[in-house]
Amino acid sequence: MLEPDLLILDDLFLARRISDGAAELLQTVVHRRYKLRRSIVVTSNRIVEDWGKYLGDNTMSTTILDRLMHRSALLAFEGKSYRLKEAAQRLASASAA
Repeated sequence: MLEPDLLILDDLFLARRISDGAAELLQTVVHRRYKLRRSIVVTSNRIVEDWGKYLGDNTMSTTILDRLMHRSALLAFEGKSYRLKEAAQRLASASAA
């Protein structure tokens, strides 16, 4: 996880809580990649203010976020899921036919 130029963490915190071991691994990977100046893309449906809850440790979440956000661009999106929108359109088309 340290060697690639880009690491993508997709749907981070999809589960409401991750194990202590997983939280420590996440912190280690983020810290080491930060030191190596390697890029990380994180996608999550969870707001960053709640990351401490999902990690079970506010200090750890602050440490991770500090490194992720130091040299970053934060993109926040609001709206409905495109998957749900497409499914609704398929259902509407099937009903009309």
